Amino acid sequence: MEFNPTKTIVHNEGCDLHYWYQGKGPLITFIPGGNGHGRQFNPIIAALSDKFTCVTFDRRQMSASQVKVNKKLSPPQQARDIRAIIKALGFEKSILFGSSSGGIFAFQFAHDFPEMVDHLISHEAPTITLLPDASAIFEWGLHLMEVYEARGLEQAASEFRAKLTGYDDEGIPKTASPEPENPRNFWDNEFPVCFAYVPNLWRLAENKTSIGVMRGVRCKDAFFARATEEQAKILGCPRLVVPGHHQGFEVETKEFLPYFLEMLDALEKKRSSV
Repeated sequence: MEFNPTKTIVHNEGCDLHYWYQGKGPLITFIPGGNGHGRQFNPIIAALSDKFTCVTFDRRQMSASQVKVNKKLSPPQQARDIRAIIKALGFEKSILFGSSSGGIFAFQFAHDFPEMVDHLISHEAPTITLLPDASAIFEWGLHLMEVYEARGLEQAASEFRAKLTGYDDEGIPKTASPEPENPRNFWDNEFPVCFAYVPNLWRLAENKTSIGVMRGVRCKDAFFARATEEQAKILGCPRLVVPGHHQGFEVETKEFLPYFLEMLDALEKKRSSV
């Protein structure tokens, strides 16, 4: 379908959350990661809105969803923001798709509001403390924070981007750039939390929450891609290797879409068989 969403705002905990939605049918909520903006999901929203109501948003302190004073990231607050948007749309539950730290926020939402989860798909959530080489990656994260404090945003971001394989592959379109203030907020207030925080996946397994995880084929052995292996072990859930890099859903949407629908179908069949 043509992308022609309805844009609106819901106020939650001191923030006007800017969100937009399109389509009819079951709700899919697309949750941004560290880049903060919802525009990355516009192509997949257009592709799915013939069968689903699709919504995304700018996360608090990112893009249009600004606050008076920026604060340190709280994953539980991010989950409450997601709840506010779902409720504002008049739904009691939603399918969730979260990418990168958006996957962490999706896990947190499922932990805090399990009754509101229809299905959850997490795409490359960077739960680094689950990895066999967690110690080395954690200390690399500390190094990046020191670089940011001593040498500035561009140097830290450059070293971080080196892990984002696939973005420069031949023929791959560029992703939508976040507003300039987003990277600053990410490094000031979000990176340390996102890099170390892991929601209680064991509780999600106990709750039998319908979850699937994905990793992009272009990401090769990146830590956030490998983390999906450990997530799937804990959750006992389906895991798919899908087209694209860390934002493949945005720039290789046509190739990505069948895998997204395959995962939804697998989760629906798994739930029906229980």
